[in-house]
Amino acid sequence: MSIVEQVKSAPMSRAQIQAVVLCLGMNLLDGFDLLATSFVGPAISREWGLSPSQLGVLLSSGLAGMAFGALFLAPLADRVGRRRLTLGGLAMGALGMLAASVSQDFGQLLAARLVTGAAVGVMAASLPVLASEYANNKRRGLVVALITTGYGLGAVIAGITTSLLLGPFGWRAVFLFGGIATAVLFALGLRFLPESMDYLVSRRPKGALARLNRILLSIGHPQVDELPEQETGSSRGVAVDALFRGGNALRTVLVWVAFTTAMTVFYFASSWTPTLLLEAGMSSQQGLSGGVLFSLGGVVGVISLGLLLSRVESHRLTAAYFLVSAVALVLFSVTLGSLGAALVVAVFVGFLLNGSVSGLNVIIPTLYPAQARATALGIAVAVSRLGAVLAPLLAGFLLESGWAPESMFRIFAVPALVGAAATIFLLRGAQAASVDARPAPAATEAPKGAVA
Repeated sequence: MSIVEQVKSAPMSRAQIQAVVLCLGMNLLDGFDLLATSFVGPAISREWGLSPSQLGVLLSSGLAGMAFGALFLAPLADRVGRRRLTLGGLAMGALGMLAASVSQDFGQLLAARLVTGAAVGVMAASLPVLASEYANNKRRGLVVALITTGYGLGAVIAGITTSLLLGPFGWRAVFLFGGIATAVLFALGLRFLPESMDYLVSRRPKGALARLNRILLSIGHPQVDELPEQETGSSRGVAVDALFRGGNALRTVLVWVAFTTAMTVFYFASSWTPTLLLEAGMSSQQGLSGGVLFSLGGVVGVISLGLLLSRVESHRLTAAYFLVSAVALVLFSVTLGSLGAALVVAVFVGFLLNGSVSGLNVIIPTLYPAQARATALGIAVAVSRLGAVLAPLLAGFLLESGWAPESMFRIFAVPALVGAAATIFLLRGAQAASVDARPAPAATEAPKGAVA
């Protein structure tokens, strides 16, 4: 057993828990930075006289930047290291939020949101991988699920911060708060965030042995005289076409379909819920409350998924979250006329949609070898952002065309059903691969007359 496998088979040390908590904090700030516009969007629209379609463009701008960051920047984590790229993403995110806080027109704010989105795209791919690699085998599913709660917690904090700062100081104060908090977290990461041991072993950068030994010492494991042997077939280069070789082709396509549908529904609901509640006749404060409750439900949903993963297979659980979320969206559409019922259902919608995304974050890193995980997840994140970008845009144009909020929630229940189907097919593929990987039965003496 290699030293990395020994670490993953042992109980988690305080240093490992610290690394996971730091990743959670970073993901929380990602959620705040990315979804802050959802809460301050109505105020920006009033100040600058934006149309619903323009607001849709603004809400999608961060997601478009996220797609760029995940596609073109996140794969660098498999080359330069998870730690280095994560810190770069934090620095970029802080700059984007601070720029948004001083923007004077729609174009400036749009550019700032693109930069922030690119930073979030980098960390959306690297943080779940880094956290899962520092978790032990027993807690990996729970850790990745907890990391995913960062988006929900960040959105909750964004909603609360908006309610506290918007009246006295205006919407720019929300972005300023996010920029300062991200800069502080960058400083903490620079001091305390370790590099991935899997990266050091599989990529073997300069000084890898010394860096690995420092990490081993910090987590209470014996140091080694040489790097463990690499996995069979591993290499220093990770080609994108490796995701489509052999049996990986269908698996990768299904991952993309599942992730795209999850992002489509999640970012429609998370971006537009406060505004659509206003359109349905609720007050500004009630709209903010709906957005916060959606995010709180997401946190509970992700934690519940993490706890259930020790009892239920991850593919089945994620498919179930997808299926029930479609039902919840339809139910939400028929309760918008009642404040109490709508707010209660908003919790369940957030619970299920966040759980679906979290489940996919748990599944995807297990499908690929260590040297390709960030590349695979980064490209999946990038592809999925096509749905994430188009969903707020489509909702804005539908609203401007006269569609009722109720109808839009029903329309976006369809992608949730598609995501459930893709996840079920991923489960079947995993089961087939498991059967193929079983060792052949021992040879027995052939019966007389048989061809040996």
